[in-house]
Amino acid sequence: MDGHDVVEATLAAGATIAIAATTSAANCRWANNSLTTNGVERALSCTAIAVEGGAVGSEGLDVTALDDCRRAAEWARAAARQAPPAADAFALLGPADAPAHPAPAAGPAGAESLRPLVDPLAAVLERARRDELCCFGYAEVQAATEQLGLTTGLRAGGRRVAGTVSMTVKSKDLRRSAWVGAVAADLGRIDLAGLYDRAAARLAWAQRQVELPAGRYQVILEPSATADLILRLVWEMHARGADEGKTAFAGPIGPRVGERLYAREVSLRGDPGADGMETPAFVRATASSEYSSIFDNGLAVAPTTWVDAGVQQPLMCPRAWARDHGHPVRPPTDNLLMDGDGPELAAMIESTERALLVTSLWYIREVDPTTMLLTGLTRDGVFLVEHGEVVGAVNNFRFNESPMGVLARTLEVGRGEPTISREVGGDVLISAPPIRVQDFCFSSVSDAV
Repeated sequence: MDGHDVVEATLAAGATIAIAATTSAANCRWANNSLTTNGVERALSCTAIAVEGGAVGSEGLDVTALDDCRRAAEWARAAARQAPPAADAFALLGPADAPAHPAPAAGPAGAESLRPLVDPLAAVLERARRDELCCFGYAEVQAATEQLGLTTGLRAGGRRVAGTVSMTVKSKDLRRSAWVGAVAADLGRIDLAGLYDRAAARLAWAQRQVELPAGRYQVILEPSATADLILRLVWEMHARGADEGKTAFAGPIGPRVGERLYAREVSLRGDPGADGMETPAFVRATASSEYSSIFDNGLAVAPTTWVDAGVQQPLMCPRAWARDHGHPVRPPTDNLLMDGDGPELAAMIESTERALLVTSLWYIREVDPTTMLLTGLTRDGVFLVEHGEVVGAVNNFRFNESPMGVLARTLEVGRGEPTISREVGGDVLISAPPIRVQDFCFSSVSDAV
C-alpha cells in the first residue's frame, strides 16, 4: 500500500479531493560528547476533502489499511453536509492544470540514511573530548512524497528530501557556547568536522568577554539569522491580509506591490525545482487560508519572485480572492531563496571597521502584525568585530526589529548558501546569505548564554 493506493481508495469512497503523504525520518542525538539516542519513523496519512453543494468537509487520518480511506471520505462528506457554502468556492482544476513533469517519489529515510555521519561524528566527539569541550547535537534526514487526486481526473505527485544537522559546542564550565547548523539533500554532503571547527573557533573568540549596552548597532547576520527574518517576512506576504489592512503590506489604496520596500541588493524567490531544494510543484491545501484554497488543489506552482532588486512583487493569492479583488493568482512556494553573489562571511568580516556578528536568533515572537515588528533573543554567540577582526564575545541581547526594516537598511548582501533556520529547523528549505545591516535595534541586554 502506498500513496497512490490511498488516493484512489479515498476517491472511490466518495471524496472529491484526496491527498496522501508518505513520510519517513531517521535521526540521532548526542550530548556531552556521547551518542544518546537514534530512531526511525514512518507514516502514511490521508486527507479526504468532500465538496457538496459548494460546501466543504475535510478529514485527515493516519492510514494502516485502505478501510481508513473509506472512513475518512465518509466523515468528510458528513462534515460537508453540515457546513455552510464556502466563501472561496471555485471550479475544481482538471488534468490540464497539473504540473507538466511530476517528480518521482522520495525513497524512505531509514537507519542507512545516517550512515554517512557515523565515522565523522565519532571523530568529532573524540576531538571534543580531547579539546576538553562539550559537544551536543541533533541530525535528521526527512523524506516525504505527497500525492494528490481529484474526481476531475487531475493527479499530481511531488517529493521533498532534506538532511539537517544542528550542533552546539560549549566550554567545560558551560559559560561559553556556540551553535552551528547545516542542511543538504543528504547528510553525506554536510561537513561535520567543518561545523565543529567553526564552533570551536567561536569559543576561542569568546575567551575575551566584552560587555556592551543595548542600542542600535551595525550587525552582520549569519545566514541562519537572515533565514529566520526572511521567513517571517514571506509568511506575511499574502494579498488578503494586505487588503484587510492587517499586515505591513497594506497601503492607502491597496497592497504595497511595486514599491521599493527594501535595499536594491535584496531579492527573494521560491523555486520548486531548485537544485538540492526540490519541493512538490503543486498546491496541496487541506484547508483554505490566506495562502491557498481547497479549490486550488493541483494548481501548478512555478518559480516565483517575491522581491526583485528591492521591489515588492505581487503577494500570495488564491484564485477566489484574486477574482474578487483584482489580483494575480500567486500560489505559495515551499522553499525560499535569497539571492546573493557577494563576498563570503570571512571577507565581510575583514572589510568591517566595527560591527556585531550575530550567529543565530531565538524565541522570535510577533509584537505588531501591522508593522511586522518582532522581538526575540540572540543566542550562542554575538561577537565584536573591529578593524577586520573578531576581538571578543559580547553579551546577548533582546532585539525589536521588523524584517521589512532590516532589509530596507541592508548595506551588503553576501553569498547565498543552503542554511537552517534556528527557529523552524529543516521544515522549510532555505538558501540565505550573510547580510550587513545598519542600526539593528537591540532593546535590552539578555542574560542568555
